[in-house]
Amino acid sequence: MHRPNILIILSDEQRYDTLGCTGNSVARTPNLDGLAERGTVFDYCYTPFPLCCPARASLWTSRMPHNHHVVGNWFAVRPEYRNDGLICDFAQAGYHTIYSGKWHMPGTKPERIGFADWSAIPAVVNGRDRGRYIEDYRRYLAVNGYELIPGSMENLTPQDKEHLHRAGKAPCGRSAVRLEHYLEPWQTRQFLGNLRRRPKDRPFFAVTSYSAPHFPMIVPAPYDRLIDPEAIELPENFCESLEGKPEEIRTCHYHTDYQDLDEGEWRRLIAHYYGFCSLVDAQVGTILKYLRDENVLANTIVVCATDHGDMMGSHGLNQKGHPMHYEETNRVPLIVTHPELRGGVRVGSLVSLMDVLPTLADLTGVSLNGEVEGFSLAGLMEGRIGRRVRDSVLSETFLVNGKPGGNGEYFDPRRFAEERDVVNLSIRTEKEKYVFHYDDSDELYDMESDPGEMRNLIEVPSYGSRKVKLRQRLLADLRDDMPRLAETVVGKMREKEKTSVRR
Repeated sequence: MHRPNILIILSDEQRYDTLGCTGNSVARTPNLDGLAERGTVFDYCYTPFPLCCPARASLWTSRMPHNHHVVGNWFAVRPEYRNDGLICDFAQAGYHTIYSGKWHMPGTKPERIGFADWSAIPAVVNGRDRGRYIEDYRRYLAVNGYELIPGSMENLTPQDKEHLHRAGKAPCGRSAVRLEHYLEPWQTRQFLGNLRRRPKDRPFFAVTSYSAPHFPMIVPAPYDRLIDPEAIELPENFCESLEGKPEEIRTCHYHTDYQDLDEGEWRRLIAHYYGFCSLVDAQVGTILKYLRDENVLANTIVVCATDHGDMMGSHGLNQKGHPMHYEETNRVPLIVTHPELRGGVRVGSLVSLMDVLPTLADLTGVSLNGEVEGFSLAGLMEGRIGRRVRDSVLSETFLVNGKPGGNGEYFDPRRFAEERDVVNLSIRTEKEKYVFHYDDSDELYDMESDPGEMRNLIEVPSYGSRKVKLRQRLLADLRDDMPRLAETVVGKMREKEKTSVRR
């Protein structure tokens, strides 16, 4: 069969509501909005783990983190997934495979799991992928007259760093690096170089993975001033009281570090974030123009997604991290276009990042040989099936020996130590969300009446039966994969119930 090309464009730390097509009235994302008009928008896509490395490993393996074993940033992937994988299935089906940009799947490299051509891959230092620290790019900047802070994984200049540490001021500002020399446009040029040298007699499976809009919010002109801070519509839960939230939320540095910001500074920070999203959108436009000029866009499936979101002021929190399983960190944009399918489709059922590769395999007739936990969404795009492929989506975060990340070492979560390690788990259904906190009180939200997750119902008696059902559903999959960890979680749940009864 003649298979269509595949293009996957990834951003980093971009929450669902940052696009015009997902309801943001001030967003400047014409290229992504155009793709939404020609394709399918999955309005409720969720990450399995709201951190870079675990989420990306779930994308490329179609497995939950506790199964691929990247249970935090810079923990190495499970040995079985280091030299093979689902990308190899596409390569064996005739695809020329390309990867460019941020990698963040520790323990392996693009070429080891099936990518034939690659570029702009960050350096790995002491087992850690250095984010934007791409040696070729830093050399390019030096040739063009930029002095960077030695060893800075964010490619910051001394002037850039000054924006991040001003009392009472939001950590954002204009980059000293001009737009044409900034990382994202440079990476786009590298990626287009990959595409130009591709064999023209084979379809391509090409991925470009950007670092933006990940913090720090040091944004090149004109994108640092593109969005008017006063025009931003702040969400209902903006800087909302943390009353009723677990203590690890109320006391975490994602809250305390930003308590001194007034609304004006929050608006300025959010405006930089939205501007950063617009920078990514511009790269999408450049790539689509190239494909259009090459007369291949009409035969290309395009996927636009991200790994996780950012709190960006919701509940008075910023960034993302282990304690937080809110919509702002877990719900992510997902747009898929197919040249032969109708556009303007909105899917309101729950889906996961793990569903991306099974969907592409289904749409292209590629057989996946590895075990996957994702589902094909092709039927939802084609209108062949009803509203849902999942009744719920799961997310998880781990602390190993009290830390959210490692240094390239391998950790098998089956060796989870009850007194040393920590796991937080969440389950999102169409109507509810339950969050299990290993060392703290849990959270329960009615997502129909309280989409901003402002009222924690965990201690409300009338919701007791719902809590029990959600716990049972959360534990079901964990018992199949990791029965010992499941029993540890059950023990913690029982302790919480005893404490609740005593109160």
